[in-house]
Amino acid sequence: MMQPLFSVIVPVYNAEKYIRECLDSVLNQTFPFFEVVVCNDGSTDSSLSIIREYEQKEIRVRVIDKKNGGVTSARQACLEIARGSYI
Repeated sequence: MMQPLFSVIVPVYNAEKYIRECLDSVLNQTFPFFEVVVCNDGSTDSSLSIIREYEQKEIRVRVIDKKNGGVTSARQACLEIARGSYI
């Protein structure tokens, strides 16, 4: 995969009802050179297994799994590994 022009950051906490719709929407964009960095922030539902499914089937998705620390720490974790020129 080419260097992504931009990175989309998605912090996730107990979002099993909505995360598929969110990721499908982002991944259906027509611009080809972007990545999606998803941080599971200690979810207790099936959010992590869902985002791992996307990671397995879509090269543009990267997943971080961390202990719950709040949305700011989840965003920061994503920023640390984001490769895009723009966030």
